[in-house]
Amino acid sequence: MSFSHRIAYFLLFAFVAMFPRALAAQESDQHAPEQSSSAARKPTTPRPVLNEQQRRGEALFVQNCPLCHVPSHQKQTLGIQGPILKGMFGADADEDFLRQFIQQGVPGKMPGFRYDLEPKQIDDIIAYLKTGAYLKTPGVSN
Repeated sequence: MSFSHRIAYFLLFAFVAMFPRALAAQESDQHAPEQSSSAARKPTTPRPVLNEQQRRGEALFVQNCPLCHVPSHQKQTLGIQGPILKGMFGADADEDFLRQFIQQGVPGKMPGFRYDLEPKQIDDIIAYLKTGAYLKTPGVSN
């Protein structure tokens, strides 16, 4: 048997011997992210049931606010990530302050919506924010 044939047989034997191990490792890697992500999940409070006004506010929030207020690594890199509003405001939040903040905005940081949203729509957003702003947006932990 020539040297090249011995090398070919050795490589074939090594492949046959290692293939089941590689296959088993690949299968365990496919299942590992599911296990680790479920294990890494922190217990969260359940998303509250929203009334009609709060649902309208959620829709308006999703329509107008996610560019800055829904987290993403890309937004942080670009420097356009605003504060995450989930859980920031509770039932006792100052509605007058929130209304004025949404209407006026913050120069250079947040646009004012006084010309884009009706007062009733701003009230709907405030009602939604007071629920804790639990978005059901894909990719955002609820």
